[in-house]
Amino acid sequence: MGQTDLELTDALLRFLMEVDARAGADFSGTGVILSASPDDLPILSLRSISDPGEVMDVAGRLATISSPTHEHHDGFHVLSPELRILRLGQYFSPPIIRDASIDRSRRFGGRYLAALFGSAIPGVVATGIASCKFGIAVFREGREVAYQHGRSASAASVQEPAS
Repeated sequence: MGQTDLELTDALLRFLMEVDARAGADFSGTGVILSASPDDLPILSLRSISDPGEVMDVAGRLATISSPTHEHHDGFHVLSPELRILRLGQYFSPPIIRDASIDRSRRFGGRYLAALFGSAIPGVVATGIASCKFGIAVFREGREVAYQHGRSASAASVQEPAS
């Protein structure tokens, strides 16, 4: 892959910030899974068509489909580690990590927990979510490693992995 953990975390955070910035006022949020091997993931397509075809503007595509009126707005989207879309609109059902560190001072939902737990699955490089109200978070190895407040705030925080 060639990127350090910090570079990958930063790249995914910037990518999700771009999706959020380009999304319309009806942005329903998005979740992404970075993996080179989607066939090994606990996912199930929510729609009969999940192949995105050739997509040149990945952030623009995710911003566009993250509207409640689009058929692929729900679920997670699988991206390659190079941020190419592999699958759209996937139900993602990772096993629960009972001792996961969860910051309950922030309001989150099922997408947050699926991304947190799913980032610990072998074959998953990282996961990330974005929503208007919660903000943006990136996860690796069962831990939140970066967080950006919602659209109204501008400060991002990237945490270096513990040794």
